[in-house]
Amino acid sequence: MNGQTAPAAARPSPRPALLDRLTRGPDVIGIVHWGLNTFTGREWGLGDEDPSLLAPSAFDADQIVGACKAGGLGGLVVVAKHHDGFCLWPTRTTAHNVARSPFRGGRGDYVREMADACRRAGLLFGVYCSPWDRNNAGYGTPAYAETYHAQLRELLGGAYGEVFETWFDGANGGDGFYGGARETRRIGDASAYYRFDEVFRMVRALQPKATIFAGESDESDFRWPGNEMGELDPDARATIETVGGFADGRYGNPRYREQINAGSPGGAFFRACECDFPLRKGWFWRESERGTTKSGETLARLYLGTVGNGGTMNVGIAPDATGRLDEEDVRALARFGELRRALFAEPVQSGPANLVELREDIACGERVDGWRLLCGAREVARGRAVGLRRIRVFADGAVPDAAALRAEATAFAGAEAPVLRVAAYRADPAVLRAVLAAAGSSGETDTANWMTGRR
Repeated sequence: MNGQTAPAAARPSPRPALLDRLTRGPDVIGIVHWGLNTFTGREWGLGDEDPSLLAPSAFDADQIVGACKAGGLGGLVVVAKHHDGFCLWPTRTTAHNVARSPFRGGRGDYVREMADACRRAGLLFGVYCSPWDRNNAGYGTPAYAETYHAQLRELLGGAYGEVFETWFDGANGGDGFYGGARETRRIGDASAYYRFDEVFRMVRALQPKATIFAGESDESDFRWPGNEMGELDPDARATIETVGGFADGRYGNPRYREQINAGSPGGAFFRACECDFPLRKGWFWRESERGTTKSGETLARLYLGTVGNGGTMNVGIAPDATGRLDEEDVRALARFGELRRALFAEPVQSGPANLVELREDIACGERVDGWRLLCGAREVARGRAVGLRRIRVFADGAVPDAAALRAEATAFAGAEAPVLRVAAYRADPAVLRAVLAAAGSSGETDTANWMTGRR
């Protein structure tokens, strides 16, 4: 299907689970990285780490989840296994798991504690189980795929309740411990090796309400935007061309990488962007990265540039070696929650507005091929895509009267003309200036550099 485009009259549309997620939310979630890497200072463990390292002095799932709730995060994807292969639940598939650690006297289940804490706080619960396993001696052989499928069945089969999102990434194959072999192993086409077609059928059978994030698969609901800095094209679309497979860091469709962030107007697949970036510099907590926590103002600015450009936002949460979220991170999340509420606290029907939101009904796909926002006879903004949401800020007073706002949209040829919903807000100008001026980047992550070949 390389290069195939959808007929204009039949736009690609979201699967039911994705449509429900995009229309009901949440639009901001978190992904929680905690495990052996937290105690070694590594971002990617090698697979030879001793489980005895997992010895937090004050682990508190409610404190971690509570801080995320205060930040307005609506769900958490919990890393149940990272590339080091250490399973943070008492799995039957490998001895390299939490039962071999001092955590809760060897009787602990980190995944369960996080799932239970999410439900107590009213947050949705999701899981990430890394396909790559640098500990497993069978990695690279067909037998490992069976092990991996069994791990997913343990996590998704009901023991941890309803799962709202499952996460799969493209960091696959390379050097590792591999049961003591200490060598480099390549897997070629990741989709074929892990049998992702079976995996996705499993997810949808066991957790029919779950969405799937898998940046390198046409069958997923969410795609990776090509960076982990919270950057999304102002005209980003959910529609995109085929990936064409993914092997050894390359997409089978050579056009895919150039459109991964902005999408493609003629794309045959509806895969929304989930913009993931860590709250700190890296995904796992490191004492050396103290002071790199993004401020609440920065998070609010990134919100406007991700959710405000048609995507969703996923913030990396990294509890420390005590098993709690550092107060620096807690304060930043709380401030983000305050600012986000403040930006949308005052909807206005008439009079001045400085923040405007546009939406289209995406049940039949994205039909807008161009839009203009007018205040009376004056054009104040324009763009190519609307989709789920576009948020535009007018700090210069360009919208003197919200009652005079109207939006005009051009549809793709053959598509029914969409009706755009317009909402206007009046945010405190000082708050808006602080958000727009916020410094914001601690650089690209190691993972993104690996994925894009820069590492």
